[in-house]
Amino acid sequence: MNNYNFPIFRSGLELCVYIETIVKGFDKYHKYTIGEDMRKFSKDILFIINRVGLSQDKKRVLIRLRDRCEDMKMLILISKELKAFKSFKQFEHSSRLAVDIAKQSQAWLNSSR
Repeated sequence: MNNYNFPIFRSGLELCVYIETIVKGFDKYHKYTIGEDMRKFSKDILFIINRVGLSQDKKRVLIRLRDRCEDMKMLILISKELKAFKSFKQFEHSSRLAVDIAKQSQAWLNSSR
């Protein structure tokens, strides 16, 4: 099943691209520590969204997606506290994307029950 047209996939792709873009601007220390984790988690979110349609056990995959989104939200918050973002706007936009995906994944999970 092709998930590319789902709003959650588009949001996941936007998050992944945005994180890649802003991590480039992190200072060297944050780029290779918290920035690397943010890049990995954003890609994980996108890959998990893509796997939901292929999975026999959608509930398990959706729970994993929801949990990974919550982890991503924590990484974004930690990055803010570490002052890794160049501007508050970067923090705000990445937070909104992560929250949006978390809400969509929870709604998808609720509808699959």
